[in-house]
Amino acid sequence: MTWQQLKERILTEIQPSHQGILKCRGDKRRSIVSNDGNKILIKTGVKPNTAKPITYEMIKFAYDKISSGEDFDSAYYQNRYANEYHNGPCRYSIVGGILVEMAEAERIPFGGNSCIYRKKVSA
Repeated sequence: MTWQQLKERILTEIQPSHQGILKCRGDKRRSIVSNDGNKILIKTGVKPNTAKPITYEMIKFAYDKISSGEDFDSAYYQNRYANEYHNGPCRYSIVGGILVEMAEAERIPFGGNSCIYRKKVSA
């Protein structure tokens, strides 16, 4: 799938009516507030009415990484999006979770709350 095709699917499918995006631990989902084609607002678990933006640029950054055969991990995300990570580390898992929802990546848990994302291999 090309980035443009994926982007169109994300715009169509990742909407407030969606079941939510799975976090790294794999036991909680974050609700979608809105998706305008440039950014997706996701509810966080910190405060009841708080939402953090996930940009399409962030998703493409992760998509390019896994498409090249490399793992997408939090260190890679932090290197590029230090401010965003500092202000909401859950954004990393939401970016990866969107790729999982689109069947482009698989979530590989390790440690307590950590995971990496890897290109999904078709069966």
